[in-house]
Amino acid sequence: MQMVFFRTAALFLIALTASCQAREVIKISEFPEQDRPISESISIVSWNAEKGGNPQFNSDLSRLIILDRPDFVFLQEARADLLETKRIGGYFASSWSYPWLNGNVIGLLSLSYVPPVRVQPMPSKHREFFITAPKLSLVTEYPLVNGQRLLAINVHLLAFERWGTNGIGSQLNDLKIAMQEHTGPIILVGDFNTWSHKRLNLVQEIADELNLTEVRDFPPGRRMADKQASFLNWLFGIDEGLPLDRVYYRGFTHHSAKILPYESSDHSAIQVTLELQPPPSSPSN
Repeated sequence: MQMVFFRTAALFLIALTASCQAREVIKISEFPEQDRPISESISIVSWNAEKGGNPQFNSDLSRLIILDRPDFVFLQEARADLLETKRIGGYFASSWSYPWLNGNVIGLLSLSYVPPVRVQPMPSKHREFFITAPKLSLVTEYPLVNGQRLLAINVHLLAFERWGTNGIGSQLNDLKIAMQEHTGPIILVGDFNTWSHKRLNLVQEIADELNLTEVRDFPPGRRMADKQASFLNWLFGIDEGLPLDRVYYRGFTHHSAKILPYESSDHSAIQVTLELQPPPSSPSN
């Protein structure tokens, strides 16, 4: 009986590990504005979809796209079938799937009107709980009206490291290398899982090194990791009052930040507007 139990457990872990892995990137809809670059003024929305589990989420996403009309929508914990409107194009990068028949595939969605000229998934080298899902970032690159290219990174950082930061540190280092190779404007957005100052400091160190500025003037309403109990916060190492969802940028000036009034996820959708700065002029001879 014991042998049967251990074999069953081993098979389950093998199936779990095999199913929880990044697989592919697929285009989920056509881009309506094929022949133009990204304009000087852009609006960005970032939203953790909570796996699209709320039946209202799909219609809220369509309403957001139609009414708020952001230039970019970056979704974490998303599914490829969440987008119902065809007014915007997008790519879905799968990160993991449930280890049973026809289990949902979860990943990142990066949506825009202008098609990217480059799409690259970046799975973390470490997995949550060592054996389950890697976390994923999705890199896209777009032509800008001033001739430069915009590097956009849709981020979902590793969450479950109570004592150390090896996993999130490795994931951030990979992202830093990707950004170091880019000379133009950057937007780095998503669910950073910054539930402790130790984790937030790692993000901020890279932001400082790459001259990225964080949008800080959001009104109250971003998702926190606060367990609403001092003992639980101590147990899990959570620093109260640290938002998980963040936006960093380079090569832009910042104009506004707000929380959108949608309640179909445990995270709030956040929106930022940015204005492109002129590229640095070449030194005269």
